[in-house]
Amino acid sequence: MAIGWITALKIIPWKDVIESAPHIVKAARNLYAGAKANASNPTDAQDSPSDISNSEISGNYDSNFRKIELKIQHLSSEQESSVELIRSLAQQNVRIVEAIELLRVRTKILLITCVLLGGFLAGLVYWLIVE
Repeated sequence: MAIGWITALKIIPWKDVIESAPHIVKAARNLYAGAKANASNPTDAQDSPSDISNSEISGNYDSNFRKIELKIQHLSSEQESSVELIRSLAQQNVRIVEAIELLRVRTKILLITCVLLGGFLAGLVYWLIVE
């Protein structure tokens, strides 16, 4: 199973992922700001009509209107929580990409160090055998 993960990590174009991460965060922030602006600015569709008298509105229409208003409020709050979740996930994605990039660099450094130490030890063993 570890071989699958290693292969997957090698296949992923990390340079493209790292370059795209700031754009993803910016898009998530814009989405969050847009959802917040929509929630703070009520539309005309949510306003109750003032030109219709109470006698014209039956109890059934009034209850349906209230149900629709509650549903709109519920959907608006769900949208805000979804936007917050997306923003949080985008920030976590940026941190993960940065951590993976750091690990990739450290792995290269460790590999180079191991090769150099291996060469040094081979030279040392050769030197001890020859002398």
